[in-house]
Amino acid sequence: MRDATMPDGAASTPSAPYGRRMLRRHLPLLAGSILALALLGPFGTFREMGFLSRLAYWGGLITTGWSMFELVVQVARRVLPNLERTWPLMLAAAFLTVGVLQTLVVALLENRLRGQDFLTPAGLAELFGYVLVITTLVAALPVWLELREQGIVGHRPPAPPESSIDGRPATPRLAPFLDRIPSRLGRDLLALEMEDHYVRVHTALGSDLILMRMRDAVAELAGIDGRQVHRSYWVAASAVAAVERKPDGKLSLRLTNGLLVPVSRTHAPSVRAAGWTEKAVS
Repeated sequence: MRDATMPDGAASTPSAPYGRRMLRRHLPLLAGSILALALLGPFGTFREMGFLSRLAYWGGLITTGWSMFELVVQVARRVLPNLERTWPLMLAAAFLTVGVLQTLVVALLENRLRGQDFLTPAGLAELFGYVLVITTLVAALPVWLELREQGIVGHRPPAPPESSIDGRPATPRLAPFLDRIPSRLGRDLLALEMEDHYVRVHTALGSDLILMRMRDAVAELAGIDGRQVHRSYWVAASAVAAVERKPDGKLSLRLTNGLLVPVSRTHAPSVRAAGWTEKAVS
């Protein structure tokens, strides 16, 4: 989502959807991990299996483990609030859950393929350690890249309020959300748009995604002249170029960047009260 390598002032390139990132980045890393494990043959697989068997063995285990991991993470993201603070808990829960499930899978597979009995407390504990090591080695880089892509790690948090000259706390700065916007997009905020678990930030220089809930983002915009006009949109007053009215009476806001934002019936009275409908109506 936020690319620390991109110079300030560069044109914005919105973060790719997760599915596209999987094809472009994650799957090649997983394929490389599977190939490396098949070539190295750890835990006796090199001695007891041929290359193609090792490729199938490790490919099946890594694919199964990663699928479990993705499922657990998606569930955790829906359950845990404020992922910028709770992501370590989310990852710990994901690793432990996948570790336990994958340990059972490997124990059953080892018993069937190589006749090894890990289905004892001591055997499962030993196997659990091996599974955690492999899971950490395989998942560490993709997880870090995804956290960086989503802006959870690798960006500077909002600075604390400065103290006044007489030592008393200064008045808190307005709109702390502005500190979350990548510097290359400037601070001319036009609108926020909800996309699944993300908020897409629209500025005069482009757009980008930030991983947070819409209601949290709106709460951090206190002090900026703007309002939520739809459950999925917040708009700055200065960004409204014109108002369009549909035949059924519903309103839409045409912003200065050309974006057309719907106004829900719930928020229409607030928009009218703010005087936005007095702008050119078509």
